[in-house]
Amino acid sequence: MGVASDSEKTKSAVIQTAGELFANFGFSGVTARQVTAKAGVSLGAIPYHFGSMEALYEEVLVTAVKISDEALPLFDEANAAKPEEALRLAIQWLIKDYAAQTVAWPIKLIEREALDPSASFRKVLKHSYLPEFEWLCDVVSRVTSLPKDNDAVRFGVITMHLLASTFMTHRRILQDFAPAVVEKAHGGDSFIEVLANVTLDSVKRYGDGFPLPESKKKKAASK
Repeated sequence: MGVASDSEKTKSAVIQTAGELFANFGFSGVTARQVTAKAGVSLGAIPYHFGSMEALYEEVLVTAVKISDEALPLFDEANAAKPEEALRLAIQWLIKDYAAQTVAWPIKLIEREALDPSASFRKVLKHSYLPEFEWLCDVVSRVTSLPKDNDAVRFGVITMHLLASTFMTHRRILQDFAPAVVEKAHGGDSFIEVLANVTLDSVKRYGDGFPLPESKKKKAASK
């Protein structure tokens, strides 16, 4: 048991160290020797635990997008709740996940990838993030009675996610511009209520802001 524990500690140390380096310099700007030297482990730790630098990078990306343990219980609560309450629990789930971040590198790495997504990042998104996005669509679908694959529902989820993530990751900067707003919103039920209303409003107004092309209008009218 002691050996396994030490092995897990080594693996975790490599992931955290590599994450910080990748976030600052990108995948191509980091070597195995740099990672292991900074982590204080042997050079063989990477092939032993991950197989290759590419596999290590994917593991780091999985760690970066993983939902925090603090937020996980809200997932089950939302699934068991009535639609309106489920939406507020899902928003709280998002907020708590970002609030649980204790290191900066996951957000920095995701922002780096957002500018120029790698094949590894797209793969991780498909297997790790897409199911979470689809779950959020399901939550909004239950409230609006629209299909979860409806574009308005997906736009509502994008709106909700961007507002929650931007506020939580940029709140220290936003405090310089709107301190009273940040003070009222940070961690409060009122912020969750506002995000719920904005989410539902964005679903309702999607058709006004993004009208259907004429071809789709004719198709919808013929049904």
